[in-house]
Amino acid sequence: MNTKVKDMTTAALFIAIICVFAQLKINITGFVPITLQTLAIYLIGGILKPQPAFFCLSGYLVIGAIGLPVFSNFGSGLGSLFGMTGGYLIIFPFMAASISYLIHKRVNIVLAYFLGTVLCYSFGTVWFMYYTEQTLQASLALCVYPFLFGDAIKIMIACFLYHKIKRVY
Repeated sequence: MNTKVKDMTTAALFIAIICVFAQLKINITGFVPITLQTLAIYLIGGILKPQPAFFCLSGYLVIGAIGLPVFSNFGSGLGSLFGMTGGYLIIFPFMAASISYLIHKRVNIVLAYFLGTVLCYSFGTVWFMYYTEQTLQASLALCVYPFLFGDAIKIMIACFLYHKIKRVY
């Protein structure tokens, strides 16, 4: 199979996966629901090379920006991207590319996923602070602390799935 066709097909499959995973959520008090989007990003970053991983997540953001309801809670549009939690969405391509880069440089997979998560939390929380004029402590309490345990579980699941998928891919 042509490598470009394989890459495009894989990217389309991963975009479909993140669209579905965005809808699998747990609402908690606060502004940001717990979704499986980051699990999909861990897998995208682990399986794809940095550039395809970046463009895969960029494609996800584009189809959401033009109005397809692919973001959490079937959200879409520029309002979702540039709203109070938009920073978490906008960083997704960079998160996937950085995870991919680290894994392809033979950095421990758990560390790569952890650093990608730190990148997402950092950018998204600063964005949230700017948008809502909340303090750092209040923003962390709303946007980071409730998600730490869930992201640790998602990282463990992603590590397990990564090894299974990588053998086949």
